[in-house]
Amino acid sequence: MSIHWKEVVPVDTYVIQMNGLLHEYDRKVLTLLYQPLIGGFAYSLYMTFWCLAQTSVDEYTHQYLMNMTQFSLKDIIQARKKLEAIGLLKTYKREDATSRKYIYELHAPLSPHDFFNDGMLNVYLYNRLGKTKFVEMKEAFLLPDIKKEGFIDVTSSFSDVFTSLHPSEMVAGVYSEMNEGLGGTEGKVAKNAESSPPSIGMDEFDFDLLYANLSSFILPKEVITASIKEAIIKLAYVYQMEPLEMSKQVQNAYYANGELTVENLRKEVQKWYRIEHQNELPILAERTQPLKYRMMANKEPVSEEEKLIKFFEEISPYKLLELHEGGRPASSDLAIVSHLMLEKKMNPGVINVLLDYVLKTIDDKLPKAYIEKIASHWARKKVVTVKEAMELARKEFNTYKETQANKKRMSARGNQKRSMRLTALPDWLQEKDDDQQGNPNDVNELTEEEKENQKWLEDLLKNF
Repeated sequence: MSIHWKEVVPVDTYVIQMNGLLHEYDRKVLTLLYQPLIGGFAYSLYMTFWCLAQTSVDEYTHQYLMNMTQFSLKDIIQARKKLEAIGLLKTYKREDATSRKYIYELHAPLSPHDFFNDGMLNVYLYNRLGKTKFVEMKEAFLLPDIKKEGFIDVTSSFSDVFTSLHPSEMVAGVYSEMNEGLGGTEGKVAKNAESSPPSIGMDEFDFDLLYANLSSFILPKEVITASIKEAIIKLAYVYQMEPLEMSKQVQNAYYANGELTVENLRKEVQKWYRIEHQNELPILAERTQPLKYRMMANKEPVSEEEKLIKFFEEISPYKLLELHEGGRPASSDLAIVSHLMLEKKMNPGVINVLLDYVLKTIDDKLPKAYIEKIASHWARKKVVTVKEAMELARKEFNTYKETQANKKRMSARGNQKRSMRLTALPDWLQEKDDDQQGNPNDVNELTEEEKENQKWLEDLLKNF
C-alpha cells in the first residue's frame, strides 16, 4: 500500500529556485542524455519546474502541480526522487504543526564532456541505448576541430584596449560602494547554474572495512582523498563491488601507476570487471518493468493475480533474488540476470516471472542451461509482459505434468528415469491448474503448439 501521503499531501506548498542560470543548450543535454536514464515523467517534471521558476508566482501547491502535469502525487514524488538522485534537484522541507513547505532547487545538468567521462552516467546510458546509438549520441555533442596551422594569434589583450585605473581612483571603500545599489535586497547575483553529479549515499559503502583491508606498505591511507572516495562509491554501486574487492582494486591501481587517481582506479575496476564477466559491461539489475509494458501502471489490483502482476512489474530482478536468497544475490545469479537482459533482451518483469518459476520448481536453484532454454523459447514467443510470461509458464508446467503422467503409464519397469524434483509450487502457477489439467488420457489430443512445448520439456528433462 502506498504511503506517499506521509511525505507530501496536495495542500503542501512549494517554491522553486534555480541554482544559477540555465541555458537553452541544457535542454539538449537533458533531452538526449538524461531523459533515457530518468524517464519521461522525471524529465517532464524538471521542465515544468524550469518554466514555473521563470514566472512571477512565488508559491504553488502540489495540487496545482497535479492539475498541470496530470500526474498522480505518487508519480510526482517518484519523479522528484529520480531528479534528486541524479543530481538535477535538491529538496528542502520546513514542517510545523499545521503545514509543510518545500523548496525545490534546480541544478544544471553536467556538461557533455563531464557526462561522457563520469564513469557512472555514461555506463548507464550505454546500457540504455546500446553501442551504436551511444556512439551516435556522443558524436552529436562533438565540437568541430578547426585546424589553426598557418594562422597567427592576433587577439587583443585587455590592456591593449582599455585604460587601467589610476592609483588615486582606487580609494578606500570603493568595493563597498560598488554594491550599494543592492542594499536592502535579498538574493545573490545570478551565475551559471552549478551542475551536480548523481547522489549516492555515503552510508551505503563500508569504508571502515575497506581501510582495514588496505596494506599500509602498499598504499598510505591519506591517498584516499574526497574525490577518490566519491569515485569508489560510484564504482562500487555500478559494478556491485564489496569493500574487500574494492580494496584490492584500489591497491592494484596505486601499485601499477605509482599514484591513485580517479581515472586509474576506474580503469583498474573496469579491467577487473571485464575479466570476471567475460568483457560485459555492468548491467543495472535494479531495473524494473518498462512503463509501456506494465498492465497495472496507475491501477489498483482487484484480484490476487493482478496483485502478483503488479508485484512482478514493480520489483527489480535484483530485489527479487534478495527476497529469495535472504541477502545479497550471488554473483553467478546476477550474471544470469545480466545475460537475460543483454543477450535475450528480456524485460525485467518477464525475468522476474522466469526466476520465480525456476526457483520454486527446481528446489531454489537456478540452473543456467535450463534458464537459457526457457529464455530462448520465450524470446521466440516474443513475451514482453508479465501476464504473458505467467500464462506461458502455467501452460508449460501443465504440459510437463501431462507428459510425466503419460510416461508413467507407458513405463512398466518402474522409475528408471529421473524427473525434475518439484517443491511447493508458487500460488500463481497453481491458480489455473484445476480447469486446465484435463484428462490424462487426452494427451493425444494436444494442439501442435502444446506438442511442441511437450517435446521441448522432454528435451529439457534429458539435458537436466
